[in-house]
Amino acid sequence: MANIGMPKIDVIFKGLAVSAIQRSAKGIVVLIVKEPTADFDFAEYKTVDQIEEDKFTAANVAYIKDVFVGNPSRVIVATQKDAELLSAVLLKVKTKFFNWIGLAEGTQQEQDDLATWIKSVNQNEKKVYKTITYNATVTDDMHIVNFANETLKPKNKDEITGEKYIARLLGLFAGLPFTQSATYYIMQDLESVTEPADLETAVNAGKLILFNDEFNYEPVVRVARAINSLITVAQPLTDDMKKITIVEAMDLMQTDISSTFKNFYIGKYKNVYDNQVLFLSAINSYFRQLALESILDQNFANLSDINVEKQRLAWLGIGKTEAETWTDLQVKINTFRSNLLLAGKVKILDAMEDLDFTINM
Repeated sequence: MANIGMPKIDVIFKGLAVSAIQRSAKGIVVLIVKEPTADFDFAEYKTVDQIEEDKFTAANVAYIKDVFVGNPSRVIVATQKDAELLSAVLLKVKTKFFNWIGLAEGTQQEQDDLATWIKSVNQNEKKVYKTITYNATVTDDMHIVNFANETLKPKNKDEITGEKYIARLLGLFAGLPFTQSATYYIMQDLESVTEPADLETAVNAGKLILFNDEFNYEPVVRVARAINSLITVAQPLTDDMKKITIVEAMDLMQTDISSTFKNFYIGKYKNVYDNQVLFLSAINSYFRQLALESILDQNFANLSDINVEKQRLAWLGIGKTEAETWTDLQVKINTFRSNLLLAGKVKILDAMEDLDFTINM
């Protein structure tokens, strides 16, 4: 019987949904450091006390520790050796699984090169890597966060330039759960920052900005709006996708669904309508559990189904003219070759960030 064993996919999806918040709060960071004489490509650490300080310069040890302030699950340190191009390092990085990547220190050209690489690898290889760059010029992408404060003053330390704070920000975003946005997050390690001339203009330009504020009448530094660099919004993109927390949830679902399909479905079941329905049922169960975890909106349908229009066009595209008059059910029953042509519609919950409160007297 072809369907024996299929229910296990439902169990796998449920487990992924239940663990979603825990996994989101423990993202994996790749930090690229310049170590001219290093005799290794990678070092991986799960806790700050595992750092092998004799392997790195003092400055790089400090950067690695900065990432751990945000409590990621793992930090993968990638070394860029003397005269080694960033492109060569990134080629090796692709062998690793991670969520966020950035440069401990990088030139303007390297910031742009990293942003360009993120766009390319996500589009061409269906990855969902996210990066934080410093004042990159080739951004406008929901997976590129472009930090822009020129200088920052850490507590009890000398002032630093913006690119030297990337490591700390990588740790922040890798460590936040889906139930929390970084908007107005207080950076406890900072005393003050140099703000752009106009905060509103900078945010609208797709820049991640820190600003000086107060809490309990004491000065603090906060994240302004936790956004990525996406500016140009055209189908299938929406304004919601400018928010880091929304993109994190999108990436989670894409990764969970595609990896479960790859590991537990491909090649194991015949491509018939009944098996597609079972797979869709498992995805919809996953969506329901994500709603219970407050990642999706419980008041929204959050459903996946066979993409009838795409499947009809697929048949028409190979000369099956009668597909034009098929009912939707007939289209669904007539699966197309080895393809699962599916579509889903969900509502990802955003965080409370904007208040409009009028008091009338």
